[in-house]
Amino acid sequence: MKRFLTWAFFIVLILAVAGFCAFLYFIPPFFIAPPETFSKAQNDAAPTVADIKDPAQRAIAEHGRYLVVTAGCIGCHQVPGPKGPQFDKYLAGGLKFLTHDGTYVARNLTPDKETGLARRTDDEVKRVMRSGVFPDGHVTSYRMMPWGSYTNWTEEDRHAVVVYLRHLPAVRRRIPDPEAPSPFRDPTAHEEVYGGKDYATGK
Repeated sequence: MKRFLTWAFFIVLILAVAGFCAFLYFIPPFFIAPPETFSKAQNDAAPTVADIKDPAQRAIAEHGRYLVVTAGCIGCHQVPGPKGPQFDKYLAGGLKFLTHDGTYVARNLTPDKETGLARRTDDEVKRVMRSGVFPDGHVTSYRMMPWGSYTNWTEEDRHAVVVYLRHLPAVRRRIPDPEAPSPFRDPTAHEEVYGGKDYATGK
């Protein structure tokens, strides 16, 4: 009986190894796929600028689109849904973050007149990218918005981003204001993200 169990164990082990090797053999060859393949859906989600009639303005907006996509703005300013970001509401915000500087919900970057960037001047938007200073005077945490990286952009880059954001489809989504810091449950923690839940009111 003991000998039988020993043989059975080795047979099961061999079958498991063979099955695992077959799995590795038949999975898609990720290592030969171009990197763009894995980010294509996210990159394609950014609205195009083809409807801008003025060629000069369209070229500026196209550069802004490139910067928005490569900077990964959709990573924070997405509208979270049950199956991932809702790309039809591009950059309308709603993700909530808790940091040592306070609680933030990613802003609505679409040009909605009441809840988006239409309420802000170009200079106000550029100042946020340049120094993290919002119109009300508070400085957003660099953990929430990597404005330290955007300070390396040229003024032309920041202008291009603003031009592109102004041409996004407007989405009405009211974002809660930042909240003052509160004690962490874990004193060693620096940042928590609230699991993809949508915290915008949509009103």
